[in-house]
Amino acid sequence: MRKRMTAVRASISDIVNGTFGEDNGPHVTSSYGVELRRVVVVGFVVSKFNKEPGAEGGKRFMSITLDDGTDTIRIKVWGEEEAALLEGVKEDILALVIGKIRKYEDEVYIVPEIVKEVKDPNYMGLHLLERYQAILTRSGISADVTTEEGQQQLTTIVGGPTSSSLTGFIKQILSYIELHATPKGVNLKDIVAFFEEKGKDAIDTQTKIFKLIEDGFINEITPSCYLPATA
Repeated sequence: MRKRMTAVRASISDIVNGTFGEDNGPHVTSSYGVELRRVVVVGFVVSKFNKEPGAEGGKRFMSITLDDGTDTIRIKVWGEEEAALLEGVKEDILALVIGKIRKYEDEVYIVPEIVKEVKDPNYMGLHLLERYQAILTRSGISADVTTEEGQQQLTTIVGGPTSSSLTGFIKQILSYIELHATPKGVNLKDIVAFFEEKGKDAIDTQTKIFKLIEDGFINEITPSCYLPATA
């Protein structure tokens, strides 16, 4: 029996901005050098499409579009049996998808094996932290990551959250959230877009946001919306 491929946690931008190849089967190599064949992605369902077979026959086609704040990707199925995976999926929910990478013409998409709603909005943070761990273990990058802050490690800040202990980019993110906070919080997309305009990598921005949550500097009050912990 052929061994089942391990599903690798990824952000959507890892997939759509990676390099597609057909060597030993369809796959994408992300910008971090991680090979993605079977993936786990988590994001919000922003649209759903259903096409029933016409009078001339053909297979039923259904798709959902997933958005995780880094990019969007379609999850596509053909046929009645396969469509059952997406039948009960509703727009605006947070969903976990496990599936295989495929490409048709210029579109990279996912053929799903599992699609399920995620009830806990904090699961996105766990997913991205585990994705970061996958990068460290599968790309050959050293765990002692050197950043512009100067050899900043992914460690818990000792002595509780005090903003004076933060430096560099992660402090800039906290300052942005503090300056732009409303009662509804600051949206993840707005934070990522602001710093992308300044040349910052979207994944790096998200990783630092979830580090701020982990260390108690900010709270996620609704899915992908944040307030300073002191607010």
